[in-house]
Amino acid sequence: MYNSIYPAYAKSYFGLNNRAITKKQDEEKSSHSSQSAENNTQKEKQQTQNNSYFPNGEKVAVDYTKRKIGIDQVLSDFKNTTNAIGAPDEIKSEVASYLSLIESQSGKENPNKQIIQSNLKNASQILDEYITNTLKKPSKVVENWVDALFLQQIDYKSEKKETPQIVQTSVKAEITEPSEHLEEETSLTQSQTQAQQGIYIPSDPQLKRMFIQAKKYAAIEDNEKALYAFQNTKDYADEIGDTQTGAMIYYEEGRLYDGFNRIEDALYSYNQAALQSEDNNVKAKAHLSMGKIYDNYVKFEPAVNHYSAAASFAGEADNLKLQTQALSDLAQIHTERYDKDNAYMFMDMASVIAEETNESKVKGIISSKSAKMCEKLGDNAKALNLYGSSSQSFTEAEDNENLAKNYRSAADIMFKYGNSAKAKKLLSKAYIAAQQTDNSELKMQITQELAGL
Repeated sequence: MYNSIYPAYAKSYFGLNNRAITKKQDEEKSSHSSQSAENNTQKEKQQTQNNSYFPNGEKVAVDYTKRKIGIDQVLSDFKNTTNAIGAPDEIKSEVASYLSLIESQSGKENPNKQIIQSNLKNASQILDEYITNTLKKPSKVVENWVDALFLQQIDYKSEKKETPQIVQTSVKAEITEPSEHLEEETSLTQSQTQAQQGIYIPSDPQLKRMFIQAKKYAAIEDNEKALYAFQNTKDYADEIGDTQTGAMIYYEEGRLYDGFNRIEDALYSYNQAALQSEDNNVKAKAHLSMGKIYDNYVKFEPAVNHYSAAASFAGEADNLKLQTQALSDLAQIHTERYDKDNAYMFMDMASVIAEETNESKVKGIISSKSAKMCEKLGDNAKALNLYGSSSQSFTEAEDNENLAKNYRSAADIMFKYGNSAKAKKLLSKAYIAAQQTDNSELKMQITQELAGL
C-alpha cells in the first residue's frame, strides 16, 4: 500500500514460510484479561483521535510521498482489494458499478470530489459487509482505509495510469484461513539470496561501481556524499531500466534518513522500496523498518501492519531469520500492551520458525527475547525455562556475550524469588562467559554484582 494506511491488521499467519503451524485453542479469558482488552480499546480510540501527530508533537507522515495520490491509483488498489478478499462475482459486480461511476466522474475536466468520495464509501461498505459475513464478526477495515485516504491529498482527475501496489496483502490475511496460505515452497533466486544476506550487486558494470561507491560513503557515515551518490546512482538505474537497483537505493536512503532521524523522509524511502522492489526480501526489510519507526513513536496499528507485512514477505521469500525477527517484534508490541493472548501466539510462532533455521544463535536470540517478554507479562517460571533454552543455544553457538547476558537475566529472576544461592550460581556462570568476551563493561557489571552478594 502506498502509505501503509490499512486495510487492516487482523490475527493471521501471514503465509508463515508455508509451514504447517497450528493455532492453539483459545482459552477462556479471565476478568483481568477482559479488563485489559477494554483498556486497550480505549487506548486505540485515543490513538485514532490523535492519529495526525506523533507523541513528541511532530506531524505524522501519513502521506509518505509528500505528493498527491492519483485517483487511478486508488481505484487500482480498490480493485486489487476486491480480488484479494475473494469476493464472489455478485459482490464484484456491485462494487464495479460504483467504481465505474468514479471512473466516469474522474475523467471530467473538473471532477466532483463529493461524488467520488460518496461512491468510494458505498463500495467500501459493500466489501466490509462481505468481510463481516465471512468472518462472522463486524468489520470496517475497508471503510477505515477509505476514510484514511480522504485525509490525504488526492488528485481526483484521472491520468489513466496505474502504479503497482501491495494493498491486497493485509486484507487477504484477515479473511483467509491459515491453511490457504500453505502452498508449495519455491527456491531462492540468486538476487533473493543476496538480499537475504544483506548483499545486492547490480549487473551493469557502471551501475555496480556507482552503487558500491555510495555504499562506501554510507559505511563511513559521510551522509551528504552518500545521499548525493545514491541519487545519481538511482538516476542512472532509471535510465537503464534497472528497477531492482532503484528499489534497493530507496531502501539504503531510508536507512540513512532513519539514522539521523529524518523520519518522514525515511518512511517515504522505505515505502518506495517496498512498492518498487520485486524481491520479497527487500519488501520485508522495508516493512520491518517502517514498523520499527511507528513502534518507536507508539503508533500501534501502523506498526503492527508493517510487522505483519514483513512477516508475510519474509515467509514468501523463505527468509527464516527475518521472519522470526518480524514475529518477535509482533510479540513485543503486544507484550507492551499486556495483550497476553497475542503476545504468546506470536512468541510461539517465532519459536517454531527459529527452530527451522537450524541456527543456534537465531534460536538463542528468539528464546531470550521471549523470556524477557514473559518477565514483563509476569510469567517468571516460563521466562526461566526460556532462558535455559536460550543459554543452551548460545553455548552451542559459542556466543559468550549473549550467554553471559542470559545468565545474568536469569539471576535477576532468582533474586526476585529470594533464592540468593541460585542467583549467585547463575551470576558465576555469567562471569565465566563474560571473561571470554571483549565487553569490558559487561565484565565489570557482573563483577560488581557478584561482589555485592
